Amino acid sequence: FPLVNHQRLVAMSSASPKPSSEASIELPPDPDEAKKKYIKLRNFTRDTFESFLRSLNSQSLQWLEQQFERCGGDLNSAQFLRVFSRVCPRLESTDFPLYEERKLAVCLAVLRLFQGMDVDQSGEASWMEFVEFISAIAEELRLKAQELSGQIFEFETSSIVPAYRPTITKCHYDKVFFWPDHPMESVVIFEEGQAGFFLHRQQTLQRRRRVDGHQSDVLAACYMPYPFHMVVTAANDKTLCFWDSAFNMVKRWRMKEVVGVLCWCPEINALYAADHFTERFWAWRIEDELHLKSLVGGSKDAPLKPDKNLEFKSGHTKPVQAMLWLQPLQCLATASLDTTVQLFDLVLLARSHVLHDHTKGLTCLEFCPQNQMLLSAGFDNYINIWDPSAGTLSHKLMGHECSIAGICRMPETDYEFMSVDFDGVVRLWDVRRLCQIQSFHAADRRAEEAGEVERLETRALCPLGRDRVVISGRRLVVFDRDASEPKITADWPINAVAFNHRLLEIVTPIKNDLYIWDALTGERLAIHDNVIEGNITAMSLGLGERRIFVGSDDGSINCVNAACGAKLKALTPHAYEVTQIECMVGKILTLSSPEKIINIHDDNDPKKAVVLKCIDVSAAGVVLRFAQDYRDMIVCASEDGDVFWYNMDFCKQVSDTSHCTVKHNQGVFCCKYFQEAPLIVSADAEGSALFWSVPPLRTYNFFSKVKLDLAVNKEEGPAGITSLSLSWPDETRLFVGTDRGGLARIDITRVVDSAKVQQQEILRRKESGESAAVISGRIFDTMPRPIDSPEYVFALPNEWFVEIETKVNVDQMIVCKRDPPVLLTLGADACIRMWDPNTGDALGTLEQGLPEGLAYERETVWTFPLDPFQQVQRDIEQLATAAAEEGENAAADEERVKTPSGMPGETQKQKQADEKRMLEGVGPPRKGSKSKSKQLTKASSSPTLAAGHSISRSSPSLMSAGRQQEPDYNKKIARYLEPRKGSYPTEDWYAGPAAPGFGCEKGMALPRLSSGLNRPPAKETKKILEAARRLGMSLGAVRNSKDL
Repeated sequence: FPLVNHQRLVAMSSASPKPSSEASIELPPDPDEAKKKYIKLRNFTRDTFESFLRSLNSQSLQWLEQQFERCGGDLNSAQFLRVFSRVCPRLESTDFPLYEERKLAVCLAVLRLFQGMDVDQSGEASWMEFVEFISAIAEELRLKAQELSGQIFEFETSSIVPAYRPTITKCHYDKVFFWPDHPMESVVIFEEGQAGFFLHRQQTLQRRRRVDGHQSDVLAACYMPYPFHMVVTAANDKTLCFWDSAFNMVKRWRMKEVVGVLCWCPEINALYAADHFTERFWAWRIEDELHLKSLVGGSKDAPLKPDKNLEFKSGHTKPVQAMLWLQPLQCLATASLDTTVQLFDLVLLARSHVLHDHTKGLTCLEFCPQNQMLLSAGFDNYINIWDPSAGTLSHKLMGHECSIAGICRMPETDYEFMSVDFDGVVRLWDVRRLCQIQSFHAADRRAEEAGEVERLETRALCPLGRDRVVISGRRLVVFDRDASEPKITADWPINAVAFNHRLLEIVTPIKNDLYIWDALTGERLAIHDNVIEGNITAMSLGLGERRIFVGSDDGSINCVNAACGAKLKALTPHAYEVTQIECMVGKILTLSSPEKIINIHDDNDPKKAVVLKCIDVSAAGVVLRFAQDYRDMIVCASEDGDVFWYNMDFCKQVSDTSHCTVKHNQGVFCCKYFQEAPLIVSADAEGSALFWSVPPLRTYNFFSKVKLDLAVNKEEGPAGITSLSLSWPDETRLFVGTDRGGLARIDITRVVDSAKVQQQEILRRKESGESAAVISGRIFDTMPRPIDSPEYVFALPNEWFVEIETKVNVDQMIVCKRDPPVLLTLGADACIRMWDPNTGDALGTLEQGLPEGLAYERETVWTFPLDPFQQVQRDIEQLATAAAEEGENAAADEERVKTPSGMPGETQKQKQADEKRMLEGVGPPRKGSKSKSKQLTKASSSPTLAAGHSISRSSPSLMSAGRQQEPDYNKKIARYLEPRKGSYPTEDWYAGPAAPGFGCEKGMALPRLSSGLNRPPAKETKKILEAARRLGMSLGAVRNSKDL
C-alpha cells in the first residue's frame, strides 16, 4: 500500500486483492488535519460499535443465531465480517458524509467486536461467545450510562469538631448559610432566641465575630451578588437589614409585618419577601446600591415602595416557607404549608403552574439547572422531583422515614443533592440516575442515648463546598469526603500501567477496577468494574493483547477480557500479595515477593489454569522484580543487591552474581532481557546499570558496568534507579527513572555492539569447526574476561535528563513499540505521563478531571505522536487479513448459500425437500397442532436494519466482493420457533439397545443432533458404531444375543 497524504485509503475485499470502493476514507493532505480526522474516525467507530450493541433486538439476534448454525456453530473472521456488517447500523455524521467512510467505520466496529470475542485467538467465534460478550459489554455500557462505575467518595465524620453551643439551653442553631461568591467567605449561623448572628471561618468553623443589628430572632437571609455584594437579613422585629461585604450595616428597613423568607432574583434585580404568618409576599426592584440607600418619605428606615408589577396574588392559603429563583425559566417558585408549589412566570407576569402531590406542608425547595429539575420536600417523608417547564411530577425520591429538615445542592455539581430529616438521617442523591448514593447518620445514636454527647435534633443543612457539609441542631457537626484531584490520573495509588498497541489504549488499575484511556486523546473511555476482589497490585496484558491478567493484595489472580472486563478464568492464588505478572506462550508467570514464590501457570486452557511448576526464590532474599527470556530462563533482582537466574524447566537456581568480579553494591530494583543481544541489564539504588552476558556469551557473567549521573543535587548523593526500559526496535538506548523523579536516556550502543560482535565471533567459530570448544566453554579461555577496569566499568553521559516536578519515584517505564514510539512513565504520585523518547519533551499527563457534569480544562496538553496515514493503512491491512481468513469449509459454505431460497434457479421441489428436511430435524408436531410447520417470512425474521442499509440482491455485501449473496433467512427455522423438545417422545431420542432396530442396519446410526443439524452419512460412521457395539458386548452392556 504505497500511500500519499491526500490519497483515498480503501479497505481490501476478502475475495479480491484489489481495493474495494465500498469502504474507504479520504484524509486531508495536512498531517494535523489528517490526525484530527483519524481521531474522529476512531470515535465514530466506537459510537458505531456501541450503537450496534444498543440496537440488538429479538429479530436480529434470531437471524444471527441462524447464521452461526448455518456455518456449523462457529464463524471465522471473514464470515463474521460478512454477517455482522449487515446488522451493524451506519450512523449519520457530518464529519463522514460519504457512504464509503461510514462503511469503513462499520467494518472496524465489526472487527473490534470479533477480536473482543475471540480472546483465545482461535480465529473463530461461537454463538455462546457472542452471547456472553454481549451480556458483559451491555452491563458495562449500562454502568457507564448511569455512571455507576468507578470509585465513589463517601462522606465521613470530619476531624473538625466545633465546640460551640447555643447560648440558651436546649435551643438550636436554626439556619446556616454559606455563599461561595461572598468576598468574606464566612459561614453565617443563626441561633434560636438570639438577635445577633455569628460569622465562622469556612475552613475551620472558628468564629470570626458576632454581628448585631436586629432586636429579635433572625429568621431569613439571602445574598445579593455583584455589583451589590450585600447580604439581606430579616428578623422577628419586623426589620430588614442590608449588610455590605464586611458585614457592616448599610441600610435598615422597618416593615409592617414579619418577613420569614427572602429571595433575590439577580437577572431582574428584584428582592422578594414573604410574610412569616400569612400567605402574602412583596417585591422590590433595586437598581443599584445608591438606590437602596435613598431616603423614602424622609425616614432613613422606611423601605422602598414595593413594585406592584412584580407582585402576584400568591394563591397560597398558608404561609410561604421557601422561595427560589429559577434563572433558566425566569420563574419564581414558592413552597407553602398548604402542600403546594407554585410557579410564577416573571416574563409573562402570571402564575404558570400549581404543583400538587405533597400531603403535608413544604419547607424546602432546590433547583437543578442542568437537568431542569425542581426538588421539593417538607413534613412528609419523600422528595418530589418536578419538571417546572411542564408543571408535572417526574419522580419521587423515597427513603426518609420522617419529616425532612433540609435539602441542599452540592456546589460545583449539577446532579448531587443532599437531604437530612429530623431523625438526623442524611442521604446523598444523584438526580441523573434518580438514586441514592450514600446514607449515613449525622449523630451517634448510641452515644446520644448513653448521654455521652448532646442530642443533635437536626434543624438545618448547608454545604461548605463540594466535599464538606455542616449540619446544625443543638450543636454543629461537619462531614467531609476525600476531594478528587483533577490534575492527576487517580486519587488512589496506581501499581501498574499497560499499553495496548492493538487498540491504542492505556490500561491503569485503580483499587479493584481497570480504567481504560484513549491513548490518542488522553480521555477515559471505560471502567471495568470489580474485576477482582482485592486491590490490584500487579497487571499484565496477555499475548495478543486481548486478555488482562490482574493480581491482588490478597493473592488472587484473575484473567479478564480486555474488551469488556468479563472474567475468563481464575488462576491458582498466592498466599500473599501478587507482586508481578508476566506472560509467555502457553504460560503465565506470577511472583509473590512476601511468599518468595514464582508460580508457572498453564495458559493453554481458556477456562482454567493449573500450576505447572513452582519456583522457590527464598534463597534470593526479597525479590523485587524478575524478567524472562520467553523461553526457559528467569532472572530475579534482589533487595540485597544480587541477581539470580532460575531455569523454568526444572525450577532450580542455575547461577547468581556472587562469583562475579563486579556486582551490585546496593539493592537491585529492576532488570530486563535484551531481545536482540545476548545481554541482561539491571540497575541499583546507587545509580549504576550492570550488563550481564548470556549464551552464547559467557553464561550469566559480568559483561559491563555503566555509571550514570542522575543526581541534580550532588550533596544528596547518587539517585537510585527504580525503573528502566530499552528503546525499540534497536535497543541501543537505555531509559531510566530514579527515586527522585528523574528521567534520563543513555546511549548504550557501545555495550550492545560489543556483545553482538562477540556473539557473531562465537557463532562463526562454532560453524567453522570449534563447536566442541563453544559447547564446553573452552573458547572463552582465548577471549578477554571482563574485570573491574576502565574498559568494562565506565561512565556514560545522559543524552537528555528531565526531572518530574513532584520529585517522586518513577515506578514503571514503558516504551510503546510503534512508529513513532512514545515513553510512558508511572510515578508514585499516581500520575501517568507521556514523553518523547528522542528529546525528553513532556507530551502530557493522563488527568482524571472532575466528576461528570463539571467542566474542566486540562492543565497539560496531551499530544500523542501519530502518523494518521500509516495508522489507517494498518487498520486496512487488519481488515484485509481478517476478510481473507476463510476456513477449510469455505467451499461448503459457498455451496450452501449460492442458491438462496426464493431466488431464481431454485425449484419448488427443492424448497419442499428443504422444508421436509428441516421438519425432520425438529421432530413431529404436537398432538392437535397443525401439521404444517410455521414458515418464517422475511418480515418477521429479518433483522431490523438501520438507516443507510439496503437489502438489494444486486449489490454485494461489505467485504465480500466476488462472493455470492447471503441466503434469505427464511431458509432455516430458528430455534426460537422449534417445538419444545421433551413434550413428545421420538425414536431418535434413544441409542444403543433401547433404539428400535438395534443390531440391524437401521439401528446402526446415531441419534439426531438437538440443533437440527445433520450428522455425517451413516456409511462414514458405520465402522465406529460396530466397534462401539462390540465393546458394549464385551463389557456386558448387552444382556443377550437377542438384544443384537
